[in-house]
Amino acid sequence: MWFLLMLVILLTNGMSAFGLKMIAAWGLPETVKYPYLTVWYAGGLAVIALPMLWKGMRLGKTEVAWGALAGALSIGGQVAMAMALNRGVPGHVVFPISIGGSIFVVALAGRLMFGERLSAPTAIGLALGFIAVILVGVS
Repeated sequence: MWFLLMLVILLTNGMSAFGLKMIAAWGLPETVKYPYLTVWYAGGLAVIALPMLWKGMRLGKTEVAWGALAGALSIGGQVAMAMALNRGVPGHVVFPISIGGSIFVVALAGRLMFGERLSAPTAIGLALGFIAVILVGVS
């Protein structure tokens, strides 16, 4: 089951950002991003909530609080990305920084919160990824 969930994440994770790039590329007003993101996040809520309701799962206050925090941070990042694109920052700069930032946060949280250690190939991969983002940004 986890493999299927990871496949869904892989295939859908960038779709919201792709829509933001389309809004900017088509020259639509910046206010379009809010209805777009509302529909996108409402759809995500439905995709998560319907199976939970089907299985009769209940949420506690802790789950709601963490979900709200994650959602607020996620939508804040999406709005910031849309603003950067609408202000003319090229997509080849915005998207690697967005993705690289996510990877950095996950790696840092894994270390600080769960004591995970990076293997040598993983550390080299992270370093090369950050170097690539820097090089793309300055080109």
